Amino acid sequence: MLCLGLALGVSGCGGHSRPAGTPADTVSIYTSLPFEGPYAGDARLIYDAEQLALAQAGGVVNGFRVELRRLDDSNAAGQWEPTLVRVNAQQAASDHSAIAYIGELAPGSSLASIPILSGAGILQVTPADETTAVSGGTFARVVPTDAQEADAQLAILEKLGVRRVYLVKDRSMYGAETAAAATGDAESYGIEIVDPSGRYLRASTRALVRTIKRSKAAALLYAGGPGDGLAAFWNALSAADPAIKKIASAAVTDAPSWSRSDLAARGGTYLSAPGLPYSALPLAGRQFRTDFLAAYGARANWETGIFGYVAMTGVLDALYRLGPRAKDPEKGVAKAFLATRNLPSALGAYSIEGGQTTFDSYFFTTYSKDGAPTTFTPGPG
Repeated sequence: MLCLGLALGVSGCGGHSRPAGTPADTVSIYTSLPFEGPYAGDARLIYDAEQLALAQAGGVVNGFRVELRRLDDSNAAGQWEPTLVRVNAQQAASDHSAIAYIGELAPGSSLASIPILSGAGILQVTPADETTAVSGGTFARVVPTDAQEADAQLAILEKLGVRRVYLVKDRSMYGAETAAAATGDAESYGIEIVDPSGRYLRASTRALVRTIKRSKAAALLYAGGPGDGLAAFWNALSAADPAIKKIASAAVTDAPSWSRSDLAARGGTYLSAPGLPYSALPLAGRQFRTDFLAAYGARANWETGIFGYVAMTGVLDALYRLGPRAKDPEKGVAKAFLATRNLPSALGAYSIEGGQTTFDSYFFTTYSKDGAPTTFTPGPG
């Protein structure tokens, strides 16, 4: 993997320390991501894409040398931790050179950093935290929300002709929000949620699978993230009802157990992800993909990395528009980014309105009988 750290002043390819005596013409952008645990793969992709965007800017914007400082919010057990998120945010808030903070990744984790960064007037841009409850202050997102993902999932169910759906969720904030949004909006898509309260995914799947089969639901909607029991549940449900369709977030493939899901079980699965497939990307997005794969390898998942790239290019654009005012808290990068309007990007032009991006597209991955994945956008009708 290519390391751009020495050329750009990145704090190592994994180090967290901040050099003393930062020059007056240098500004810092912090990135806080969980580099251990189930989200580690996505964290590395987002970080790599941030580095790429900064490299393409030459590491200098409007006379300011820009340094990217990497922080890890995962603990020794490989889980993101609110205390570490707050420590990271405090480190950025106490750095006089800090003008922006790109993070967090895990659902809801931004709730721990928003008060600190907003209090310091530092822009916070999340490339991945879709949690609807996360908002306010100097916070903005370049990724759609959980509620928008639930609507995209309902839309694909409607397109597939499904009218009866069984809801299963996990105990995460993402699971709760997505389940609530799906339940609230299902009727408008002509869909009945068999058990609106939703059952929790648990270690023993046999009883849950029997319940779903008895319900005669044509599809399962799984509102949750990566979980250890997911592959066993997918396998058991598909064995009991080979025709049932299964809808979930593409994040479920981050589960270590996903590789143990049967090819037959992946059939009839539709996984949603924010973004656009390659065929729908604008020219800038296709160029990003080419550059990203050249820098980090042909197997690098550019679909995840692209949001880190969009976040960084958006921050750099705000810095460019401000020029020498970039370090003024009252007229700084946060105010400029939150006023973003029709900014061209690798995902197409977007605006930031009330801290939310106007980009709201999702694409789906489905699987053939031999397990080969195909991506597509739902399209109208």
